[in-house]
Amino acid sequence: MIRERANRLRWIQLTTAGYDGVVIHGVPASVVVTNAGNAHAPAVAEHAMTLLTALTRRLPCFGELQARHVFDPKIPLPLANLEDSTVAILGFGGIGRAIASRLKAFDARVVVIARTARTEEFADEVVASSTLHDVLARSDALVIAAALTAETQGMIDAAAIAALKPGSVLVNVARGGIVDTVALMAALNSGHLAGAGLDVTDPEPLPPDHPLWSCPNLIVTPHLASKGGPGPRPRITALVRENVGRFLAGQGLAHVVA
Repeated sequence: MIRERANRLRWIQLTTAGYDGVVIHGVPASVVVTNAGNAHAPAVAEHAMTLLTALTRRLPCFGELQARHVFDPKIPLPLANLEDSTVAILGFGGIGRAIASRLKAFDARVVVIARTARTEEFADEVVASSTLHDVLARSDALVIAAALTAETQGMIDAAAIAALKPGSVLVNVARGGIVDTVALMAALNSGHLAGAGLDVTDPEPLPPDHPLWSCPNLIVTPHLASKGGPGPRPRITALVRENVGRFLAGQGLAHVVA
């Protein structure tokens, strides 16, 4: 409809960090797409850290005991710490950076997986995605904060999950399509992964009868990492105001993604 009738359309401003939906449907070359930039980064990073610390401290195991009214420190997994652990972050946009800065407060070693190797604040290493499996093999946790693109679709497949250090945990606050759900279920059920925290799933929404629900040491939240508090709203408002001014003045727009 837009491609056929919106002949005067020149710009689409998204209020989300993700832009895969627009790209999938196709954007005419004459139309610029901008996203919400870093507006959602603090909330999503906080949610990612909540999932990561809950899995590291084995809260799903204790939740199961609580449901049975059992006070017992014996759980099937050893407690772990983020201190001195190695956490890989896939994607280093605003959300990835916000997660990295919070991880450094926990004294974790942060290894970022990006398109190219470089030096970045809050990261002990930034490595190229071509070395993905090597990084995963030495990581205690993987946090996914990348955009869903042709390159990242299915990137965390069975081979990548197998490359993860046994007993590691996985957190996804990006898009469900980056992770192979069948491979993830197999890794949770076998114990290769000590846990997973998912704010996004594939498929989404996750059907009530989907076998992923029954996997051990799993936390699922319904794609709400960016919600809560007034934080993102004023930042988005300010960004839209700035971009409208830039557009009217014929200047380049901020946070162009397509």
